[in-house]
Amino acid sequence: MSDSSGRFFEGLLVGGIMGFLFGMLAAPKSGADLRRQIADGGEDLYKNASDQLTDFRGKAEHALNDFQHRGEEVLKTAKDNFNDRKTQISNKIQEMAGHSTQALVDDVESATSG
Repeated sequence: MSDSSGRFFEGLLVGGIMGFLFGMLAAPKSGADLRRQIADGGEDLYKNASDQLTDFRGKAEHALNDFQHRGEEVLKTAKDNFNDRKTQISNKIQEMAGHSTQALVDDVESATSG
């Protein structure tokens, strides 16, 4: 979530709470009714926030696990590619060394036979 949308939701939450409290205080009710209604509203607000936090934690854990799994796959692929290239280079060096050795043997044989 970007910073501006986070600030928007923060303002929305604070404005909602302030509007709720102002509405409760402006309503013509007895003190006991008003306190009970404010307490109920606070409990509902707490439960809502708790549920959303739990949901957010679950999504964050899922995203983190997914990111970790994909990272492991990328590392495994990179390691496999590295090992394949290393084997190819090693084989090519051995092949070139064999050709060089054969050329030296041929040069020595031609020098000694001629």
